[in-house]
Amino acid sequence: MCYHFASAILVYTMRPLLHQFDHIIIQLTTSLPSWLHPFFIVVTEIGSPIVTLGIGALIAIYGLYSSNSRLTFSGATVWMVFGIGSVIKLLVGRERPLTEYAANLSFDTLSFPSGHTSGSTIAYGLLAYLLWRTLPKPFNYIGSSLLAALIILIGISRIYLGAHFPSDVVGGWLLGAAILAGVVFIVKPKVR
Repeated sequence: MCYHFASAILVYTMRPLLHQFDHIIIQLTTSLPSWLHPFFIVVTEIGSPIVTLGIGALIAIYGLYSSNSRLTFSGATVWMVFGIGSVIKLLVGRERPLTEYAANLSFDTLSFPSGHTSGSTIAYGLLAYLLWRTLPKPFNYIGSSLLAALIILIGISRIYLGAHFPSDVVGGWLLGAAILAGVVFIVKPKVR
């Protein structure tokens, strides 16, 4: 009973802060120029589940082909993130923003956490890590930095287009980053 009371107080006090955060970031993002719309459409497609799950599958298949179980498992974690994110979406039950873009989505899914953001964080983050470990300097810095920038841009695109609230994107980044940290620090995959 004490746990339920404490969680109710936490939700009651955090909800206004969450709405204020979302409101401020939405205002900043939607004030970006309209000519960026086509750019963000392309960026959001690069972060789509089809692309990021494909990256995970290719990494896993390459791991199988080269008898590299760490790499195979690491590729499979991209798929795990989508499974975990789907369960969280059902538990939280947050509806998407009331925008034209969200209303016209092909798949009517819930909003928190952003699947594009969590998926791109693990998929492109894993690629960045592998580039970092495989390429010579300075190419490893350049490749990893470009992929990190892509992860950020995918999250921004989801807010700019009206597909997600900013807190959904932050939740996606955190979910993807948590799993990626486990892969990097525990699994420690490498391309042989």
